[in-house]
Amino acid sequence: MNQEGILIIGASAAGISAAREIRRHDVAVPVTILSQEPHMPYYRPMLTEYIADESVKGKTSFYLNPETWYAQNRINLRLSEEALAIDIAGHTVATSKGNTLHYAKLILASGSSPFVPIQGVLDKKNVFAIRTLDDAHAVYEWASKSSRAVIIGGGLLGLEAAHSLSRRGLKVSIIEVSGRILPRQLDTDCSAILERIIARSDIELLKGRTVASIAGEETASGVVFEGGGFIETDMIVFSIGVRPNIRLASESGIQVDKGVIVNDRMETSAADVYACGDVAEFRSAVIALWMTAVAQGKTAGANATGKDDRYAADIYPALLNSFGTRIISAGDICLDRNENEYRMHLTSDSTRDHHKKLFFVDNRLVGYILIGDVSESQKLMAAIRRGAPYDEIVS
Repeated sequence: MNQEGILIIGASAAGISAAREIRRHDVAVPVTILSQEPHMPYYRPMLTEYIADESVKGKTSFYLNPETWYAQNRINLRLSEEALAIDIAGHTVATSKGNTLHYAKLILASGSSPFVPIQGVLDKKNVFAIRTLDDAHAVYEWASKSSRAVIIGGGLLGLEAAHSLSRRGLKVSIIEVSGRILPRQLDTDCSAILERIIARSDIELLKGRTVASIAGEETASGVVFEGGGFIETDMIVFSIGVRPNIRLASESGIQVDKGVIVNDRMETSAADVYACGDVAEFRSAVIALWMTAVAQGKTAGANATGKDDRYAADIYPALLNSFGTRIISAGDICLDRNENEYRMHLTSDSTRDHHKKLFFVDNRLVGYILIGDVSESQKLMAAIRRGAPYDEIVS
């Protein structure tokens, strides 16, 4: 390997996974990781927990590796240094600190950014989108002087943020454009069950509502709805999805669409450049999930060392651990199928809010929803992967 080595842009799930895999195959090649953030790489899914209790930052599980791991593995982790431009022909990257870094192989693991459709709204002092540790800390601090919060977006992260702020004693309202909560992860019946559980936490659900604008100048005072209506608040958190950070790739001439287009080796259209995680688009899909990013990072890292590893899309569950319950949804829960195209099996213990819903197509398990008791999750996931028949699962 050229001693210019491997340069990784991004230090979250995909980038750190790539670095680990590189070291598994090659202990000598120089490895450099660029991170815009000043913090040691951390477990991003814990950020919503942080806004309820900042002491989670002290847990060993919060950080992806001990600080000593990088030096022990001869990985040059450069914090607070942003990649500004890629010179594909010259195999270099210009950074925010005025450096020009050479590479033999480049891995783009630059992640994604929150999607906020109202331009300039994040400039208001009390309007937030949580993507980094600094974002979470800003929300934590503002919540300390607030009594009301609005979460715009009723997805998994929005629900977790609502739960965390409710634990802080704030009166929380969730605005969801859909007519029900988690419309892609739950069917209608399970959405209704979750809504009843959320209601016990004294959290207000405003479904089927679209935000027209945010009232207030330097500080937001409330949310204005399309078609009329207004809700006052002390703080607003947007949680309506993310968009891949494709600027670097696009400006350098690498092929992009929704994300940076890759093949099953995580190769981009540019020689010696790979992409993985939230920034990557594989088979016309961008999947912003932690476990997907780890798997793609592993493939990119292996191939950057000269191996021939192939990424295969897998089934990863959607997880919610809030409001005193746990929910796991995985596979095809038949939302886009007619009733005669699948078979459903339901087991419920309403006294404990335990519900298990299994979905079968052509007599094979294809998906499930677990609420409350999620102990069978791994067993059911394995059953989906091998196409277990109905009679084996339902006895």
